Amino acid sequence: MTKSKILVGSILLVLVILWGYKHSPRKIEFLGHYEKIGVHRVNTLEKLENSLPYFNAIELDVVYDSQSNFLDVYHPPTLSNGVSFEKYIHFLKKDRPFLWLDIKNLDSNNAEKILQHLNTTMAQSNYPKNKILIETRFPEKLGLFAAEGYKTSYYLKQNLYTLHPTALHSELENVKSILKAQPGLAISTEHFDYEILKQHFPTTPKYFWCIRHSKFSEYTLVRNILKDTTVALVLSRYHPF
Repeated sequence: MTKSKILVGSILLVLVILWGYKHSPRKIEFLGHYEKIGVHRVNTLEKLENSLPYFNAIELDVVYDSQSNFLDVYHPPTLSNGVSFEKYIHFLKKDRPFLWLDIKNLDSNNAEKILQHLNTTMAQSNYPKNKILIETRFPEKLGLFAAEGYKTSYYLKQNLYTLHPTALHSELENVKSILKAQPGLAISTEHFDYEILKQHFPTTPKYFWCIRHSKFSEYTLVRNILKDTTVALVLSRYHPF
């Protein structure tokens, strides 16, 4: 075998390994902490089915249609798949993973209707409420969900690390006032802001998504996040075959 053939073969082998690693549910930087890893944006039943064997936590996006009282599982601006939250839960009748619900349009006007809808679905499926995280950018009504037994998290403004110190201080003070009003509330954001949250909210429960990280330059940061006992869950990308 010539050297050129060996070189080409080696390159192809590396490409195959990298391709396989991209589709693997297990990443090296998460080693030893897989129990804290959830899968990001599982908005179809096909991806849900492929994710369940590997992850104990599932994140999905939900939009509430008040006119039809319909909880739709999809992420705007993509088009709806027509999968209702009830159908999603029914698919899980044999499984009970932790569900992270990113409710895109929860606000003061629809919070009670969404809560009633969730309560009905949970009761019909006998799904434990303490395995449901309700996350939103509008935390004013999250106390309603916490009182019913759901876990709750305030979806923070992203990229805090890029803000001017004055703007950052203002934003952090706003978060502190919200947490003071709702002591049991968690906070959630992308992993880039971990160091800021660790410094200013050292005891607050935290949820992160880690879907745009550098495997090499941010390896230590990701490991520190996973070792932090206040971090309940970290979301990762997963591309099933």
